[in-house]
Amino acid sequence: MISVLGSFTGIRIGISTVKAIAESLNIPVIGVSSLEALAYNIHASSNEIICSLIDARNNQVYSGIFDSNYNLLEDYLADDINNVLEVLKKYNNIIFVGDGAFAHKDLLKINDFSYENVIHSKNIAKCAYTKFKNSQIQTADSIKPLYLRKSQAERMKQNNG
Repeated sequence: MISVLGSFTGIRIGISTVKAIAESLNIPVIGVSSLEALAYNIHASSNEIICSLIDARNNQVYSGIFDSNYNLLEDYLADDINNVLEVLKKYNNIIFVGDGAFAHKDLLKINDFSYENVIHSKNIAKCAYTKFKNSQIQTADSIKPLYLRKSQAERMKQNNG
């Protein structure tokens, strides 16, 4: 199982390490996003939606929207909090988790909020075990990092022409 959050270089190093271990031991790999693991901090009832928000500063957040069984309902977002709010308008009974929810709690007009904003290894394991039971496994060759936005260098190059 793998959940890597951090700089582009850190993520690449983490993925490369996992690939090397999985390849050398001939074992499967299960990818777990940090937003997914964060959602596992919440024990939602059947009619509740979980919104994981990680603060990316400057009104930017990383966002994952999940049902009460931790199934992803929308593509992951790396966007301005106001654009995420537009996506969330179609949902009711939202529970927010993550430092991004705490940073934007007034703007979100939160119905329910969790102060449990740390990504716990036990929740990464729970998520990975669920995926394993559902045969959502990958090989060392197929696992790839999931970047929700371009690197700073790519964004600067794009803006300069």
